[in-house]
Amino acid sequence: MGKIKEIRINLNIFIKDYLLKLKKTNNFLYKGYSVKVSIIFKGREIFFKEKGIELILKFQNDIKGIFFNFSDIEFENKSIFSIFIPKKNNENKKKNNKIFKKKIYNKKKNKIFKIK
Repeated sequence: MGKIKEIRINLNIFIKDYLLKLKKTNNFLYKGYSVKVSIIFKGREIFFKEKGIELILKFQNDIKGIFFNFSDIEFENKSIFSIFIPKKNNENKKKNNKIFKKKIYNKKKNKIFKIK
């Protein structure tokens, strides 16, 4: 399976921090690492597991790509996590070291963010 990198996300994450985590995860997947994305609950946040599941699903949808698979959402004590696994094919090398760029629309500020 290879080496695993972990990305930790708080339940109340700002949009720019979220986009930075997406970009880092893309880079790790492209380099061939498996990435464990976990959401840590602090204190009474554990009562809002639904929001954590929504955040992981949003993360999975925003980082959709051809060169990886992801596992189911799993619970562990005060955290929720999902593991992203890169495929072993040579598809990564065929893309000429270009990671898919994706646009995310921020409804609050009416801006479009590009993820590299």
